[in-house]
Amino acid sequence: MKKAYVILIALFCWAGCKTAVQDGFVVNGTIENLDHGQVYFAKSGDVPQVDTVAVVKGHFTYKGKLSEPTVYMVNLGENQPSSFVILENGTTTLTYKNNEPNSIQVKGGDDENVYFAFLLSCKPLYDKMDSIDQLAHAQSEDAGIMQNLKFTYFQLDSTLKDKQYHFIMDTKPCVATAFMGINYLNEKMDKTLEDVEKIYNKLDPTIQKTYMGTKIAALAKQLKATSIGQVAPDFSLPDAAGKMVSLSSFKGKITLLDFWASWCGPCRAENPNVVAAYTKFHPKGFDILGVSLDDQKTQWQSAIKKDALPWTHVSDLKGWNSDVAQLYGIQSIPSNLLLDKNGVILAKGLRGAELDAKLNELIK
Repeated sequence: MKKAYVILIALFCWAGCKTAVQDGFVVNGTIENLDHGQVYFAKSGDVPQVDTVAVVKGHFTYKGKLSEPTVYMVNLGENQPSSFVILENGTTTLTYKNNEPNSIQVKGGDDENVYFAFLLSCKPLYDKMDSIDQLAHAQSEDAGIMQNLKFTYFQLDSTLKDKQYHFIMDTKPCVATAFMGINYLNEKMDKTLEDVEKIYNKLDPTIQKTYMGTKIAALAKQLKATSIGQVAPDFSLPDAAGKMVSLSSFKGKITLLDFWASWCGPCRAENPNVVAAYTKFHPKGFDILGVSLDDQKTQWQSAIKKDALPWTHVSDLKGWNSDVAQLYGIQSIPSNLLLDKNGVILAKGLRGAELDAKLNELIK
């Protein structure tokens, strides 16, 4: 069960968004019950940028200049919550009561106000999800209660996803809707290229060119490259001995590209099914390339031995930061793609009997 989102509070409104053009921004912050400390502003972007701002007598000021409304993650001090804010040239005010996570108040430009307004509308859902999370920690030993809590939690999460989607589609396009769009898509495990393109096409050309807009475009490009009917993107990774293995070296065989990890319980539970498929079909031209999202070589190798996985295994030992996992947009494991002899993607997410049935269809 995942932790509910950080609650950010603001007045509710559905105003349209526009890009501010004033010369520079300033954030005037007040943190009650804190005399001195530090606040951290982490700017979204492909290159990490974190600025440290001193809190003096409960106040801080952060200044800069932006070419477009930009999402920042703000950490409000040691053992304090992190929150997302959208800064744009002009004045933003932020107030917070130290050690009161839900006390954040932010007022800024149009994008910021629209974004906070949406979060306020979701507050009742966030509160219920937080309560369930706390109950789950307290009742973790009771399987019956845990099952009911999970059911209720996922119902609330589904309602939240619906609200996010309608916010994206019903609000005038701006950086706030693009930011919510990329978050919504990243969490949607069963998203399709059509899902991504629908949200991207909702943005006007100006917003499509912003950083958040380009992230949605990149996601569409990645999904298109790894959709059924496309040739699977080639890559090379080292095996346990350090020898580089390329996906293209498997051409000529029906191949399962299998993403897993030693620490992944569902992956380990699925491994006997994959072993059975390999044993049955390998003599007829079927092969498997296992890509591990481990970050510890010893654990990776131990799991291969314990589960008796006889096929080729590779990993860059970067965990979720694996370059290949990002290339294929892997957001949960176990995950796999079945490729034909030319490397064309035939199917995705085959497990157990589904994998056996598909291989029976392809390999006579």
